[in-house]
Amino acid sequence: MLEKFVRSDMYECAGCQRRVGTYHRSLYANTRFLFSRYSRCIRCGSEAVQRLKKRDKVDGFSQNPLALLQALTGAPINRCSPCRLQFFDWRKPRPGASPDS
Repeated sequence: MLEKFVRSDMYECAGCQRRVGTYHRSLYANTRFLFSRYSRCIRCGSEAVQRLKKRDKVDGFSQNPLALLQALTGAPINRCSPCRLQFFDWRKPRPGASPDS
């Protein structure tokens, strides 16, 4: 039952009856966001993050409770280049991670 919430696709081997599956994309990205040394996108998990001086009114903004909690503590704004999402995070972007890729 719990597998339905954690995994998006489930498969069972006909020979050994072993069950395997893939994690939901949002769960995977949130886990990577939580446990990464450097800033990652909270939606897609990408490291192509750049630090912004002020909020961009055009791009979307994350409503994730983890990012909003960091906003209350004065965290800087970051922007994910691939999905164009802005979010708050205290960690620095990974050195050498290209925000244009």
